[in-house]
Amino acid sequence: MQNNHTPTPSGRRLALKAAGTVMLSAIAAGAQTRTHAQVNGAFPDRAARLILPYPPGGSTDTIARLITQELASEWKQPMIVDNRPGASGMIGTEMAAKAAPDGYTALFAITQHIQNPLLYVKVPYDPVKDFVPVTRILTVPTALAVSADLPVRNAQELLALIRSQPGRHSYGSTGIASTSHIYGSLLDKTAKLNAVHVAYKGAGPMLSDLLGRQITFTIVDIGSLSQQVKTGKLKLLAVSGTQRVEAFRDVPTFAEAGMRDFETVSWMGIFLPAGTPRAIRDKWATSLQRYLGSPEFASRIAVIGMTPNPSGPADFSAQIAREVALWRNLISIAQVKAE
Repeated sequence: MQNNHTPTPSGRRLALKAAGTVMLSAIAAGAQTRTHAQVNGAFPDRAARLILPYPPGGSTDTIARLITQELASEWKQPMIVDNRPGASGMIGTEMAAKAAPDGYTALFAITQHIQNPLLYVKVPYDPVKDFVPVTRILTVPTALAVSADLPVRNAQELLALIRSQPGRHSYGSTGIASTSHIYGSLLDKTAKLNAVHVAYKGAGPMLSDLLGRQITFTIVDIGSLSQQVKTGKLKLLAVSGTQRVEAFRDVPTFAEAGMRDFETVSWMGIFLPAGTPRAIRDKWATSLQRYLGSPEFASRIAVIGMTPNPSGPADFSAQIAREVALWRNLISIAQVKAE
């Protein structure tokens, strides 16, 4: 006689299926509970990191450390700046793109973030699809600069001088395919200067040669130039953007100086991996904007010649979308390619 409590093979399969369903439901419920807890104030409950795809030192490192110090104080959790330089910022950026979208890894990025896919054949991330914009930190105008003893009073006199002495002039950049290279080449091509490009490993050695007139001009972020301008060693002939820079009100924009295609400005910003819950992104955004909009932050970065210009996630996302198309066009005109 068959034992009524012994399951048949089909019964066993049904029982296993039911148990599996219960287990999956429990796992999903646990994940939901964790996400709900994160969204409702438990985040962060451990250390977080801000990946900086550039080496220690310099303005990006300074600002990244100011931000992490503030967040650590507010969130009562350790905040680490994780410097991951190399490959024009792509090594650190790829790490951030592949990080878990749980809010514990963020990326500190600059304009190069959206330029790289337009310059390199293979880039291991998509700047739009793989990241969630959190906030713009600041914008950084670039400026056309020459040695103070170069006998020109404005941009048009500089262009006339270079054209009158073919083969004798050059411009410096902070590296192949850098923003300063793109802008320098853009001016060279649109103004028909035929100047020679000289690439340097950073602003320091490039400015040293500019002061010594080994190169004729550069177009680089104004933060790198401000100290030498204030001491009278360099002079600015034009600034990028649609408005003059408050600290240098006598310097015209490129458009005012008769040159087009220099309306955009560089930026620094914070991103999270795609898929990060909105509430966690919003917590980052709220905390960051509170600090970035404070007089304390403004005074801390004023010493390196910069001014805060924070924006929320929606505005920053819209800016990124606009600038991908803008930089594609400028890079095409400038005919710059990464090596």
